[in-house]
Amino acid sequence: MNKKTHKKILVGGVFATLSFLPGCALLDMFKGNNEKTVTESSSSGGKAAPMTGEVLVTMKGMPAITTDSLAIEKEKFLKANPQIKQALGFMDPKAFDRDFLEGLIGQKIADEYVATQKINQTDTYKTELKDLCEAMEHMLNARYFNEIKKVSISDAEVKALYDANKDKIRGIMVSPGGLMATGIEFADGATARAFVARAKAAPGGFKKTAQDDNLNAKIKDFKLVNSQSLGIDELLRDKIVGIKTVPAIELFDVNGKFWVVNVTAKEEPKYIPYEQVKDQLKQQIEQNKRVELLQKEIDVLRKEYAVEVNEDYFKGAIMPQQEMSQAPEQRGGLANNAVDKKEVADKRLA
Repeated sequence: MNKKTHKKILVGGVFATLSFLPGCALLDMFKGNNEKTVTESSSSGGKAAPMTGEVLVTMKGMPAITTDSLAIEKEKFLKANPQIKQALGFMDPKAFDRDFLEGLIGQKIADEYVATQKINQTDTYKTELKDLCEAMEHMLNARYFNEIKKVSISDAEVKALYDANKDKIRGIMVSPGGLMATGIEFADGATARAFVARAKAAPGGFKKTAQDDNLNAKIKDFKLVNSQSLGIDELLRDKIVGIKTVPAIELFDVNGKFWVVNVTAKEEPKYIPYEQVKDQLKQQIEQNKRVELLQKEIDVLRKEYAVEVNEDYFKGAIMPQQEMSQAPEQRGGLANNAVDKKEVADKRLA
């Protein structure tokens, strides 16, 4: 990527990011309904950075961006985009500042255009700005509220949860394992039992006995059979999965059909190693626990704040089916609702 292209991408990214950072201190002005103050503040894009330091950019003959204001805006930008801050170690700081300056210039021009064209004085603009600032205030309030409950899960608790529920937690199991099995269907039980007896006694076992009886064409290869296997009768599948000793030759009566099953090997389930998922698993467990604690806090505050709901208004509403009706392995990602909440609570912090 050449320097010119890189600059365009960076400037575009900076400008796009800056465009989502309005001066939402204006929210208090909306609450006071001070239209004059709103107009004046909107025209300058919110609270202006102090015009101290060496002037870098002028607009209409007046200082628009200085070294100090550039530093302030850069600090805010990098705080909101830590991934870019990490990349700065591979860049010339002044080159980054010059590219970043272009983003600021673009924002200043947009601010000036909106002000001079009086777009910021239209009812639509004011409504959208008010809604945006209120939404950001709600988001900030929610973030601080989420932080009132501190949750700490020990590595030992995470490991215990991993070991006890790795079959249930979606994304951890790589392969469910199972039993390598083949089978022959017989029309009557007597013939099937006679085959089993000879197969168990013969040196060549199941395969040689089937060959001697010209039954090779009837052998059904089930491949690796486990509780999730498809394309096989569920009752027969469950009976095969229940075989404890391998190798084995077993006879099963399945809905009036007689199956002689030959199990030759067992493959253990495979999982992503604990160390590879530990941090992500811990983070999600802590998040689930925090949600649980915050819900309890909300329930307490509902009573304290005397929250009442007019349920009569919603009478007759057909509520959508609860997500919790789905099987755990069909929901969420790693550790998200993978285990019954009460069970998790008992194993963790209670």
